[in-house]
Amino acid sequence: MKKILLFIAFYSIIASGQTLDTIKKIEIYYGNGAQCFPIDGIYAKSEKFVYEKISNGSFELAKYYKFWKTSKNNATVFSNDSSITNLNKKCDNKVLLELINNLNTDNQNFSYSFLKQKIDKPSRHRIKKIGREMDMFFILKCDGIFDCENRNDVIDSIQKFNRFDEYVSTMNLTNNQIRVIGSFDYARITITSQNNITSYDFLFNNNIIGQPLIKYYNRNYLNVYCYVNLVVNEKIRELIFHNTITNKAFNLKKITDSYVRWYLEH
Repeated sequence: MKKILLFIAFYSIIASGQTLDTIKKIEIYYGNGAQCFPIDGIYAKSEKFVYEKISNGSFELAKYYKFWKTSKNNATVFSNDSSITNLNKKCDNKVLLELINNLNTDNQNFSYSFLKQKIDKPSRHRIKKIGREMDMFFILKCDGIFDCENRNDVIDSIQKFNRFDEYVSTMNLTNNQIRVIGSFDYARITITSQNNITSYDFLFNNNIIGQPLIKYYNRNYLNVYCYVNLVVNEKIRELIFHNTITNKAFNLKKITDSYVRWYLEH
């Protein structure tokens, strides 16, 4: 029995990157919008999920916040609004622990071998639609001037995800991340424990899925650790409501359209 308890305690420490007993609260925040020169209407929105430890040592989804900013009268009148829902809803603690484990693990799994079962093959219609949106339809057009065989080769190549590793290599997945001024599109997971606050940032302005995650302690932005782990995106989506902007932001399926756009440009 002692060996079993020792194993459980050891696993808990390894899985979380910190002692689970010391964690008090876990917050998942995501928001996007404009910071300068907003247009009339809702120009920024965000939400936050707050998980708190309860008496038996497990966690529950305690609160759900929504925030939005509105501009009126040709951006001369502004308002900040919010809502809070007290949920005290039981959550899947196994998934929560798996999230914490992966937040502290560098997997470097942004690759086709990892994603091939998770992303959808783009249809011919979807590829053509993206081409029109990008004003790149001439690559996919087929008439007396353009070669239909070449058009079909391009579409077939995209549907096979050819050059996917080259697409990934063009992304900035280093610790030298750019923070955009004038707009924002980012997520932050904050873990509050007895001894410190550990934060993990995801900058969606830099790429479609917010990787690499940026880890730092006690709001010290000058000392950060950056690494890639797409399992984090999956675990976040398992935890939170499906019809939320956070769930959509972390959806790995968005990679397909991003890849198609990159291929047509290159």
